[in-house]
Parts: sequence; structure tokens; C-alpha cells
Amino acid sequence: MDSKQEKQYIFNMKLARIMGLYQILIPSSFSIFGYNIYHIITVFFVSFTFAISMLFPIGLLYLRNDIIAIMYYMGCISNFLLSCFKMVNILYHSKDIWKCIDVTSFNYISYKNYDRNVFKNWQSRSIRVTYIYIVIALFAFFCWIFSPCIMNKSVIAIRNIDGSYSKYRMNIFNLYLIASNETYNRNFYIFYVIEIIISICYVYFTIVFDVLMLLVCFAISYQLETISNTIKSLGHEIRTRDIMRTSNSIKLKEKHGILYNDLITIMTDHQNVLKKLNDFYNIFRSITLTQIFIASSSHVLIWSIAAMSFDEGDNADSILSFKLFIVLPLINFQLFMTCSLFGTINEKKDSIIFALYSSNWTNMDLKSKKMILFNLTINNANQLKMKFTNTKIVNLEMFSHTMRFCYSIFSMLINYNKKIK
Repeated sequence: MDSKQEKQYIFNMKLARIMGLYQILIPSSFSIFGYNIYHIITVFFVSFTFAISMLFPIGLLYLRNDIIAIMYYMGCISNFLLSCFKMVNILYHSKDIWKCIDVTSFNYISYKNYDRNVFKNWQSRSIRVTYIYIVIALFAFFCWIFSPCIMNKSVIAIRNIDGSYSKYRMNIFNLYLIASNETYNRNFYIFYVIEIIISICYVYFTIVFDVLMLLVCFAISYQLETISNTIKSLGHEIRTRDIMRTSNSIKLKEKHGILYNDLITIMTDHQNVLKKLNDFYNIFRSITLTQIFIASSSHVLIWSIAAMSFDEGDNADSILSFKLFIVLPLINFQLFMTCSLFGTINEKKDSIIFALYSSNWTNMDLKSKKMILFNLTINNANQLKMKFTNTKIVNLEMFSHTMRFCYSIFSMLINYNKKIK
């Protein structure tokens, strides 16, 4: 695919190549024994991350006296495992995702009179948002991996089952790797390299999935908005006075014929976009809803750890809280963009009904009116939406409710912490 072809996509092909996402998805990638080489490499690092993540529950058995460590480890477990499942989901559905990428092309829809300016606006918007997200993620990543070097004299005191304390040098995640404090501190840089690999895998898996989801959401929103705007303008070139003049009957029939053909083409494009939307939801629904839940839970855990660590006055826990606050903008941005884009898709999809009413359907011929009525019936019956439950739709309203719910839980935990003291 050359540079001119890449400009016909909302999907940022240049970025996808740099990230390796393009090579993971494209069926013609280099393969060994019939398996995509990028899939093999990714599976290895997913397995490595998963294996390390399984050590966290073992650590919880030894750290059950340390509430802050328990909350922190629970957050790490859920986020690390989610990143693994995100990547597994991409690998498993790579062929279907590659087919969904078609919807990001300007040429995906067959009607030739769509407004290209709408495409350029959505394309620039998607590129800008994805780069902002990557910058925020990489900023948090570099802050975390260099934190042990900056605070190389900081130690973490872990309370053991017998009530004694073990002091460990502060690392990136402070993973529990079944090692005594003497062994850990003596071989600190070995554990540091292991945690760097884990952090790279976690950030890479998260960015790849989220960028892919954002770009497809932007593309579907663009397609639905373009179709909606075009439907609104249908039939307005047919004036009422033309209908009243019998001398223009031949020309009027030609206009009605062209209008009917355009209507058929646009409605076919609309149904094709909805089919891609359904395929996209089938692939991404479970992971997206899990991500919303874990991001909300992480939000609560970060504030709870911060409140407890500052209240206790422990220096190491305060440093941990500061590092977690660096991640907070990334979690909020991730949660906001997920809810915002799926809400936008819902709005653009529902706007088709209003667009059909806004067209000049009163001056159309009978078969065009029947086609308009038929499509109104189909769109009213199609209630395809990303839903967290049967009644809760993923949109900006859910984001605001989630934020309020997180802070209410945070307030409850703070009050509980004060009572037990």
C-alpha cells in the first residue's frame, strides 16, 4: 500500500506500521510453518506477562496484613491480565479485524457524491487524539521505569505474616517474585530488567488495542455522519413548481429515477456500515466492557491508596501514590474516549432517522417514499448499541456516572478508614 492509498484511510497506516499492528493484522505477513511471525513473538511475550502476573496472588498470601499492598497488587493483577487478554483478542480475531479495517477507507462506501471535507475532518481528529493518547501513555511509562533510578535510595517495608518487616529496594512495580529481601536487594538489577520487560509489554498491549479501537470508532462515526448528511440533502433539488408543470414531466421522471437510484445506493452503504459495526461490537464488546470496569476500579484504588498512604505518613507509600497519580490521567483519558466514542456512534446511528425525515420526501415519487418508509422501519427496529447492562448504554452519561460512583466509593473508604483508627 503506497502513501496515496494510505491517505484514503482514517486508520493511521503509518502509525500502525511503527507499532507493528499492521504486520499483526495483515494476512500476508511473513510466516513460519503457516503462523504469522508477529503472532508467535506476541504470544511469547503475552505468556511471559501472564506468568509473571500469576505470581501476584502468591504475594497476596504473604502480604495480607498490608492493606495498601493488597489494593495495589489487585490493581496490578487486573490491569496486567486485561492487557494480555486485549492482545489475545487481537491475535484471535486478526482476520476479522482486518476485514473491519475496510470501513476506515473513504472508498468503502460506493456513493460518489459524499463530502470529502467530512472525511478530512474525522481523519485529522483521529490522528490528533491517538497521538495525544500515545504521548500520555509514554510519559507515564518513562516516569515509572526511571523512578527506581531517581529514587534509588528508597525502600519499601513489607509487613510479613509474623508481624516483622522486610525492606526491599523500590522497583518499577515492586513485583513479588518469591525472593527474600536479601536476595532481592542483592540481585536488584536482574529484577529491574524483568520489570522493564513487563512494563514494555503492558504498555504495548494496552496502546495497540486502544489505538485500534479508537481508530475504528472514529471511522464508523465518520461513515454514519457522512451518510446522514447526504440523506438530509436528498430530493431538495426537486422543486414543487417543477411537479406542477406538466411540460417538465420527462425531466422530472429522470430526476426521480436518479434520486431513487441514489437512495438505493446510500441505503446499501448504510447497511454495509451497520454490518461492520455489528462485527466490530462482536469482537470488541467483552474486552471494552471489562476495560470500563477495571479502569473504574483502578480509579477507586488509586485514590484509596493515596488517602491511606498520606494518612499514615509512610514515605514509600507516598512515592507509590505519586507514581499512581501519574497513571491517573491515562486511565481517565482511556475511560473518557471509550465512553465518548461509543456514545458518538450511537448518536450518529440514531441521526439517520432524523435525516430521513429531513429529506425532501414529500416531493419524491411513490417508490422513493416507500423506500424511505422501509428504511425508517429498519432503523427503528435496529437497536444495536454498546451496552454495559440491558439498560446502561456506554456513552458520556455513563462516564459521568462512573466518575461520581468512583468518588462516592472513595469517600466511603476514607470514612471507614477514619472509624477504624
